[in-house]
Amino acid sequence: MSCLHSFIIASFLFAILAFSNPLSPPSSASYPALNELTFRHQVARAVSSIQAAYPGAQLHRIECTSTRGPLRTPLGLVDVRLFFANPSRTPGRQAILLSSQPGALAWGQWGRPQYLPDPRPGAERPLGDVLTSDIVQVVRRMRQEGQQGAFRAVDVVKEEGMTEVWWQFQMSSRNEGWVWVGDESGRVMVEGNDEMTETGDTS
Repeated sequence: MSCLHSFIIASFLFAILAFSNPLSPPSSASYPALNELTFRHQVARAVSSIQAAYPGAQLHRIECTSTRGPLRTPLGLVDVRLFFANPSRTPGRQAILLSSQPGALAWGQWGRPQYLPDPRPGAERPLGDVLTSDIVQVVRRMRQEGQQGAFRAVDVVKEEGMTEVWWQFQMSSRNEGWVWVGDESGRVMVEGNDEMTETGDTS
């Protein structure tokens, strides 16, 4: 038998073995949950969609709430509300709300946008079209600074005088109050007893 024939037969047998016994795919545990990768991207897509339908609309606030009680991971914060300022001069159309569908199981499952009767508070500045950090990164940063408690909700805002966007976590324990994390700087601040205390360093 020639070398060429031997090579062809060997290749054919290898193909049969590979087809009949394919490599097992990695377990699902090897992959991050879908939500982990897509919160900021789902928000960015929603902003783009709203701005296409309502030119000039600007995202001013994000609110995320747990539908299952206090959480230690952000993956359960699937009740999401996006508040937009709308430049319409028509009364009753100067603010737009985009909310998660009832019973949403993941980020990006939106309902229909609706008008709000009142514009967003003037003290809130636009957040921009894309967040710098993802919610998973923000929670990880909070944990690194010793804030290990469960949380019920998080608001993402940039109020008058703030130099960056802040994530405000409502902690489940009254003793913990609110924990703030800077979207760009990663600074962690703890609010309690009407005082703000910065934790650790920002390196």
